[in-house]
Amino acid sequence: MEYIIVTFMVEPEGDYYVSKCLELGTASFGRKTEEALENLVDATEVYLSTLEDLGESRQVLKEKGVRVYSYEPAELEVRRAKFPVGSTVWPKVMPLQTASA
Repeated sequence: MEYIIVTFMVEPEGDYYVSKCLELGTASFGRKTEEALENLVDATEVYLSTLEDLGESRQVLKEKGVRVYSYEPAELEVRRAKFPVGSTVWPKVMPLQTASA
């Protein structure tokens, strides 16, 4: 199994919370922070699965500068950047469907 580390950000927007994966560009929303985060996990899993099905996963991850690990990373680091006031960020380990290069 192979893994990637991505950064999820959730920020309030009106009556909702908008969630974004900073590295991959996936996004979602919810009425609560937890719902926005869960929806983003689902959206990101579908995106990664679709890339795998199309055989484009490695190329897209390389283009986006996302490192692929051959083991499940134990320590997570939030990427160094300035985040909007009121936003919350989480590093997230995501498994890839296949381990083929």
